[in-house]
Amino acid sequence: MTPASDASPMAFLQAFWEVWQTLAARVEAALSSRHGLDLRAFITLAYVQSNEPGADQPAALARLTGVPRYEMSRILSRLETGGAVTRQSTHSDARRVTVSATPEGRLLYAEAEQTVLEVVAPLLSQLGEPATAGLTTKLRQLAQAAGTQGDQS
Repeated sequence: MTPASDASPMAFLQAFWEVWQTLAARVEAALSSRHGLDLRAFITLAYVQSNEPGADQPAALARLTGVPRYEMSRILSRLETGGAVTRQSTHSDARRVTVSATPEGRLLYAEAEQTVLEVVAPLLSQLGEPATAGLTTKLRQLAQAAGTQGDQS
């Protein structure tokens, strides 16, 4: 299907989808072969190490990454089995679990992040730094606007 113009919403969605599919496939293949991680586990590990509010809670991680809670539980189980994270019940509420990265997990993330950069940077360099920065800013603005609109419906 060919959209009427590159300014149409469908053209944007198709281009966004094509970029996401291509980059995700390349990144996932490199993460898997070099580090035994899938893209969701890598993103989860990034959030666990961040200062993002709630990123130490499985439910918040599910929300932040956009995956269902049951899937987040599976991701965290794989990361825990691999020694990248620990999950512990809090002292005040045994039902509440806190997730934290282990030293091995922080090292795994640093190495995996380098792999991601090696895969993505050459592609982005074709756009140039100013265009990449501008596109990144615009995509974040679009994501924020979409989130705000979603809250109003």
